[in-house]
Amino acid sequence: MSRRLAAAATLGLACSAVASARAEPPPAAPTGLRLEVSERGPGLPWRLSIVNAGGSPARLAADPRLLRLDVRVPGKKATETCALPAELRPSEPAASSWVTLAPGEGVSKSFDPRLYCFAAGGQWKLVPGALVTPHFGWPKRTRRVWRGGRAVEEPLPQKPPFVAATVVEGDAGGASSEPEQGERELDGAPFALRSTYAEWSSTRIAQDTAKKDTGPLELRVVRGSDADVERTATVEVRLKNRSKRAVVVYLRRDLLSFEVMGPDGLSTCDPDPDGRAPDRQAFTHLAPGGSLALTSRLVELCPRGTFSAPGLYLIHARLDATESGEDYGLDAFTGRVASARPGALRIRVGDEPLLRKRAMRVVMARTGSEPSAPR
Repeated sequence: MSRRLAAAATLGLACSAVASARAEPPPAAPTGLRLEVSERGPGLPWRLSIVNAGGSPARLAADPRLLRLDVRVPGKKATETCALPAELRPSEPAASSWVTLAPGEGVSKSFDPRLYCFAAGGQWKLVPGALVTPHFGWPKRTRRVWRGGRAVEEPLPQKPPFVAATVVEGDAGGASSEPEQGERELDGAPFALRSTYAEWSSTRIAQDTAKKDTGPLELRVVRGSDADVERTATVEVRLKNRSKRAVVVYLRRDLLSFEVMGPDGLSTCDPDPDGRAPDRQAFTHLAPGGSLALTSRLVELCPRGTFSAPGLYLIHARLDATESGEDYGLDAFTGRVASARPGALRIRVGDEPLLRKRAMRVVMARTGSEPSAPR
């Protein structure tokens, strides 16, 4: 069987398995809340929805940072987990994130799943045939026990933090206080990714990383900043000579391009070089093993608003070296070098409201035999 046929068979099996699961939607949680993540193709954001399918009001910590995706990648036995880094996931619900949902109400949020499921050097998790199972909240408490010669996860009494709870009549705790009893996590139905997601297997800059493996230079994003707002965000890039001979290179900040994965998706910072003819002193000699670091303010290189939202940003860098130094009798490196791994940058507050982190609006869900995502 050819690789193409094998991939098609894998995708077909995954889709068949999910189709049978979709025929019977997962039961709503004891609170009546039902989680659904729907994909609309690689060209559009995904949709996170949580609907109250029960008959009583329920409370929800509506913070999309609590989303987690378990991904079964075709050909791999272990399940991959996609989530925000631990330092960006809240350890307990923020008081401002609690909403009360009446029966039929829900919350929804559009998002780019690659922020949760980023893979350095090209996307290899969210690929055709991958089976994605969403979760929202904090993992349930379990313990592993042996039964009949097999290891199984046995549930334990659940303790805070809770992501959802039933509204108790006469509760004096207040709408923003954390409930004493509830659910730590909501589980959604699995779904398979279609063949169109093959375009996510690599990005424009990531495609260049294979070419740089044989070259003398290595480009790394060694440090991003932990900034309050966009105008103070910086990134440090280091160019290293990994060959056994000296290399001459012409390097300026405006020759660097950046590819940014942020809360609102993918964007590119591609400043235009000013076209100045370089002088001889502008060329750098890198000894074997030597390196050169540049720190840049991203607001000077990227479109305004690229880092305006609070959250995590993952950054790839690329250098297009075009000056050979021939006019000065030099044999400088020319070509393209791209980073293999991204650097992380965090915007704590941003120029936009902090509530953008949990921008999940309350809407009325459509009625029917199977509750669907809010519109």
